[in-house]
Amino acid sequence: MSQNGPSAQTGARLLMLGLDAVSLPLIKENLDRLPVIASLLKSGVVSELQSPASNLAASVWPTFLTGRPPGEHGQYFPFQWNAEHCDYRRIADPRWSEEFDVEPFWHRIARAGVPTIAFDVAHGLHDERAPCLQITNWSYQSSGDAKSSQPEVLKDIQRRFGRRPIGPEVPVAKTARQCSAIVEHLTTAVRAKADATLHLMKRPWRLFVTGWYEAHRAGHNLWPVEGDFASDAAPGALLEIYEETDRQLGRVLEKLDQSGVPTSVVLFTVHGMEPNRAQDHFLTEILARLNRLYLGKPPIGSRSRPSPLNVMAFLRNALPPTLQYRAASILGERVQDWVVNRALTAGRDWSQTPSLPVLSGGEGLVRFNIKGRESPGFFEPGGPELASYVGWLIKRLSAIEVAGTGEPLIRKITLADDLFPGPRRHFLPDLMIEWAPEAPVHRVTSPDIGEIEVSLATGRAGTTMHPRS
Repeated sequence: MSQNGPSAQTGARLLMLGLDAVSLPLIKENLDRLPVIASLLKSGVVSELQSPASNLAASVWPTFLTGRPPGEHGQYFPFQWNAEHCDYRRIADPRWSEEFDVEPFWHRIARAGVPTIAFDVAHGLHDERAPCLQITNWSYQSSGDAKSSQPEVLKDIQRRFGRRPIGPEVPVAKTARQCSAIVEHLTTAVRAKADATLHLMKRPWRLFVTGWYEAHRAGHNLWPVEGDFASDAAPGALLEIYEETDRQLGRVLEKLDQSGVPTSVVLFTVHGMEPNRAQDHFLTEILARLNRLYLGKPPIGSRSRPSPLNVMAFLRNALPPTLQYRAASILGERVQDWVVNRALTAGRDWSQTPSLPVLSGGEGLVRFNIKGRESPGFFEPGGPELASYVGWLIKRLSAIEVAGTGEPLIRKITLADDLFPGPRRHFLPDLMIEWAPEAPVHRVTSPDIGEIEVSLATGRAGTTMHPRS
């Protein structure tokens, strides 16, 4: 969407503002309550973006930054699998961040002499090398240390508008009272983001790129859908955050109009939001049972419940929700990352692990344990045993059904080699699974795995997984 000033003049500016993970259908259904966005939709040009979100939802921001597909830049998740050490690491971790191709497009523009500000754009790295003012992870959906090419500017922003207004997200089901608190908190956070944006706009710039993530956080926790997998949000809670975002966007646009400088505005989102239909809560146990079958081990009980290999599942049972929020803030990122790694990888016998699930935003993502990539590795790279296993696994995954209905669990399985070739393909999952059911289910079955019963317990009613094609 664009709002155009007079024809190009010296000093004309471009604002690119990303409202992360908003739902265009939801917006169109409520245009009377979102007057600023409604005006942009009416007067501007609306285009649908193509992206890799269909398979790797979190890869869309680095693809936006670089203009390159995931196989070339190597990122698919903020906290992703490191094959060499068989653990999870943040993309910004200096132990491997140099291995990704992440130079954003605005660096080239800034080096050409265009005054540029990049404020809180997701997945930005190496702020210290940016040829412009660049701030990352100040108030972003995923956790991470805030950094800047000009640390004194970041400190000033934190002093004026808060250290991290959006706060942490704890993926557990929230009560009605907690959802109400989330509405209040995100309302304050989006105001802070607008305040900080306007403050930075006082500096010289001709290109300003920024991301606003409050609607993303709200979509996960406040999406208006019923289901035992969702949090207990009031029906209009999500729209309240959209309305506040609309008001704050109006403040920014009004200030641009008052400046007298011709400014074009691009309002965009790199992926949307829709009702959650993730089924990845089954994937750990599905692969554990199929791998036992492949290795010729005795099957486990056909109706046994899996033991969730998930630290948050443990904390849900051990701590009340209020303490979980406090723990997330007190422990800090490094301790949290260590705990997650212990929960997901400790005690695994890699010599008995042909494949494993990897963390995602709800997609089904699978890695093969390949020698020379994973350590110690199970399959020889490119060998006949690996090819045979891939076909064997896909066939058995495709046979899994929702217990009681016979509906397929999986709609489509895609090989990353086919879709995302490139020099950094080895960072990506090997199989990408698209789920078939329209909402999370509780029981699945097949002749190979027996019956598995487990519930999605993230409290997320909304998901950034792609809409149905």
